[in-house]
Amino acid sequence: MLIDSKTLEERYNKFIKKVVETGIVYTLKNKKDIAVCPSNHFFYDEEEEEACPVLLFWSEEKRAKLCQKEEWAKYCVSQIALAEFLELWCLGMYDDGVVVGIEFDHKLFGYEQLPLDLLNDLIHQVEDTKTKLSFKNFDSLFDLKDYLEEIEDQYDEA
Repeated sequence: MLIDSKTLEERYNKFIKKVVETGIVYTLKNKKDIAVCPSNHFFYDEEEEEACPVLLFWSEEKRAKLCQKEEWAKYCVSQIALAEFLELWCLGMYDDGVVVGIEFDHKLFGYEQLPLDLLNDLIHQVEDTKTKLSFKNFDSLFDLKDYLEEIEDQYDEA
């Protein structure tokens, strides 16, 4: 059974709230890689239908564990602190040209989002909830937000 886009969007919105509340993002990883699958919605080359890679993340350990099978059977659930996810992972995924997969299920149905859009949504939730975060590369959430706006301005000019 296919999952409708409304259900996927609801999962995405719950992910945003949950990871800001708990301060933890989950993924599956082994010694070299994290769980990745091809995108259903984003392509490097539309003509050749070369799908962008999707890196997978969850708001709960139990959701990640549901995907520990087949090629990811030997992967371990790994926690990422929210501040690290914001400043290193989201920006890194943007630099790498990959897509973020949110709350995928065992059949690999989930919400796909561009890294900067996810970063924006998480920043807004952090601001709305007045959640305190400490960053390694930014003095504050405001600095991270400024940096994100600079990236978006450069992208708009290109």
